[in-house]
Amino acid sequence: MVPEITDARILLVDDVMENIEVAGAILLSKGYKLNVARNGVQALSLLKKTRPDLILLDVSMPEMDGYECCRILKENPETSDIPIIFLTANNQSESIVKGFDVGAVDYVFKPFNSAELLSRIQTHLAIRQSQNRIEELTRQVARYVSPHIFSAIFNGEKTGTLETELKPLTIFFSDIVEFTKRTRTLGDREITQWLNSYLEAMTGIIHKHSATLDKFIGDSVMAFFGDPKSAGVKEDAVAAVLMAIEMNQVTESMGIQVRIGINSGPAFVGNFGAATQMNYTIIGDAVNVASRLQSNSEPGRILISESTYALVKDDFWCEQRGPIHVKGMDQSLMTYWVNG
Repeated sequence: MVPEITDARILLVDDVMENIEVAGAILLSKGYKLNVARNGVQALSLLKKTRPDLILLDVSMPEMDGYECCRILKENPETSDIPIIFLTANNQSESIVKGFDVGAVDYVFKPFNSAELLSRIQTHLAIRQSQNRIEELTRQVARYVSPHIFSAIFNGEKTGTLETELKPLTIFFSDIVEFTKRTRTLGDREITQWLNSYLEAMTGIIHKHSATLDKFIGDSVMAFFGDPKSAGVKEDAVAAVLMAIEMNQVTESMGIQVRIGINSGPAFVGNFGAATQMNYTIIGDAVNVASRLQSNSEPGRILISESTYALVKDDFWCEQRGPIHVKGMDQSLMTYWVNG
């Protein structure tokens, strides 16, 4: 059973006063808020001031008929989602098809049957209410995943199955210098607000450079380039270093210092976890190396691996820092500072 919605605002557009009086009386008797226009031009003018939840639109009117009015409304992003029900005495299939083609959701034929009119109104108000709820829930859920992953899922490029693939990536890690010390000097509420302000700034930079934000781990940030979108292996590495440089500039202006590590190499990327709850992330030695680079970096500096250096050396001034040992790997890794 369709839930009854009686507090909605309806715009009734008809050039015949008798039709306005009949339909208006039916709508007002159910408690709907009512606005009236006598043709399409008046309707468009009224819509600049008041937004209805649904429009009842006559087809044959002077100055601008219902088809043209509907077409204009559907082409305008501010009014395209308002459901439009055509009112007409013409029950020819060609007329009905034309109405649906320009964006109407339904037809009600004259003379009005009050029960039918109210039923169709209720149905489409309920549908729109459900759509609004789904859109709001979608916006909320989207905040829990990278915009790139969210877009890829909605475009059908990614699926919600436990699948991974090996891809060349450039992986970024950062953390705040002396974060623990800062938490001891601030209260829980203050440190939460301060950290969220910092992460908000870092997230904006990550999205600006088209990286995929993997996760926040306390004050640490993990992001990667190369999936689901890639500009190319070299281009991804260059973008990662540019992002890191901008982060250092912004954090310095915030009175914060961060350590940054960047590594390029193959890693498994995709959905890890269980069928009921999963995480889109990356796993592999390349990820461990990037994390190790970050922990071996220095305040306000960017430490990169030899593989990343080989990709970006023509674009940035780098100097050799020396080898580091990575747990689980037999050989030490040569590293480089990015100086600009």
